[in-house]
Amino acid sequence: MANEISSNAVTSRPARVESIDVFRGLTILTMIFVNEVAGVSEIPAWLKHVPPNEDGMTFVDLVFPAFLFIVGMAIPLAIGRRLDRGEAKLPIISHIVTRTLSLLIVGVFMVNIGRINPEASGISKNGWVFLLFIAVILIWNQYPKLSGGLRWLFSGLRLLGITILLFLAYIYRSGSAENPTWMSTSWWGIIGLIGWAYLTACVVFLFFRRQMGGLVGMIALLILLFIGDKSGAIDFLSPISKYLNIGAHIGGHGAITVAGVVLALLVLDGASSRSPWQQALRIISFGILLAAAGYLLRPLYGISKNEATPTWCLYSCSICCFVYAGLYWVIDVRQWKRWSAVLSPVGANPLLAYILPFLLWSAMGLIGVDYFHNHLNTGVVGVIRSIIFSFLMIAVTLGLSRLRISLRL
Repeated sequence: MANEISSNAVTSRPARVESIDVFRGLTILTMIFVNEVAGVSEIPAWLKHVPPNEDGMTFVDLVFPAFLFIVGMAIPLAIGRRLDRGEAKLPIISHIVTRTLSLLIVGVFMVNIGRINPEASGISKNGWVFLLFIAVILIWNQYPKLSGGLRWLFSGLRLLGITILLFLAYIYRSGSAENPTWMSTSWWGIIGLIGWAYLTACVVFLFFRRQMGGLVGMIALLILLFIGDKSGAIDFLSPISKYLNIGAHIGGHGAITVAGVVLALLVLDGASSRSPWQQALRIISFGILLAAAGYLLRPLYGISKNEATPTWCLYSCSICCFVYAGLYWVIDVRQWKRWSAVLSPVGANPLLAYILPFLLWSAMGLIGVDYFHNHLNTGVVGVIRSIIFSFLMIAVTLGLSRLRISLRL
């Protein structure tokens, strides 16, 4: 999904920046925890999303934009390296489109989980979900490039996954038994929203490359796209708006991802000619500018994750800059990295870590294990259980990664 970490100009930047993988791994760990603690009752407000009708944000509202930001940081590294090698743009564009479609497909399936009618579909919700994520693993696993029988085996496994996915789409029904409906795009799901933001940032990067003024200008333009959507200035796009929230999904989320592109270039372009203090200052300065812009725009629409308001987007990017500045200093400058040994590999396999909880809970549901739905699910005990569960998922991800299960959308 976001594992496009490589070098862009080998003469001026390192081949790999470990702090980016750690940043991604830390975000995934937090994302698993946030998803798990959402089902715990009697927890403080700062462990919950701010209600849609209220102005504000908690650290929970920062997790999704943090991942969008990291997706943006990866884009100039991978695509930039391919362009620097002189690769034709058509294969690169094909790669971007394929990755985007993969993210959208998984997103649409996931967003329809909550609406499935088991009776009309002829399968339990747990069974449908379990098969869905088995199919995702079979299709998008990065199989070894071998020849002979194993190559045909891997192709067969991918074909099996596609068959399962098509079967699940065919039998899916939501709504009532008397008036069943099929799958719909709705809000595309987290994975789908990442797909739209990834596509937006890739288009921007392909057009501007390392032109910093153009990239920063695009952040402003994408914010204006949100404002135009809210003000009615782009009502002529209403046929598209039925399926895609242009202001939020392209404007707001796209601005976050492009900001990640800008930070990656600030950090890596000409890195060898600057001191660590200069590097950190560039990161922090960009964060301050984003925070200032968010503050000035707050009177317009307030702070709302659900609406992807400009201030929420810019504040989230600013916080990401400050967090990354700390990680950069600790890991890449001071070389204090032993503590992060479990996070970096997970950062290289984020989709697997993200879907594992869904796979586990659906499997437990199939065999009738529902202990945690009724126990250890309140207050401090529930929070501690969620923390332990999150680290357990990280450990399982590490184990599966060593077994060559690594998902690449």
